[in-house]
Amino acid sequence: MKKYTVLMDGNEKCLEITPLNEHLFRIVIDGVPYDVDVRFFGSDCMSLLMENRLCDLSYFFHGDELELHFRNQYFRSEILNERKMRMRRVRSNLEHSGPEIVKAFMPGKVVEVSVSPGDHVIPGTGVLIIEAMKMENEICCQNAGIIRSVYVKAGQAVENDQVLIEIDPEMP
Repeated sequence: MKKYTVLMDGNEKCLEITPLNEHLFRIVIDGVPYDVDVRFFGSDCMSLLMENRLCDLSYFFHGDELELHFRNQYFRSEILNERKMRMRRVRSNLEHSGPEIVKAFMPGKVVEVSVSPGDHVIPGTGVLIIEAMKMENEICCQNAGIIRSVYVKAGQAVENDQVLIEIDPEMP
């Protein structure tokens, strides 16, 4: 089963997709289950059979955005997996008045620390790399500032939500 958050027109929907066989999927939208038969044809078209209704639609991905065309209607939504949604929520909760606290978004192992206390950083600077689930993830800062503290070192195991680095905001 894969879980996603769908953002469309300011609304947030929880989407779970479980393959049942080659063409049949159980799709749960905000707790309501649907069994959907999906057939792909062409590079960007599909037919869906759901609750004895058939519809053909075309789709296009633009990064995390999905564009659907159905019966002369156009729908655009953002599809985020759990990790991307969690990162978005963390970013939106940042308080710009205090230090930026860089935390681990999942358990893993620190592969590389790219900054030291006293270093100046700009938004988007890669501050460290964490290996999680056999993938290396670069962790970047969100704001400009000066590294106050680095709490981890290369080779160290980290837990979810563990504080890794503190960055003092850059004063104008």
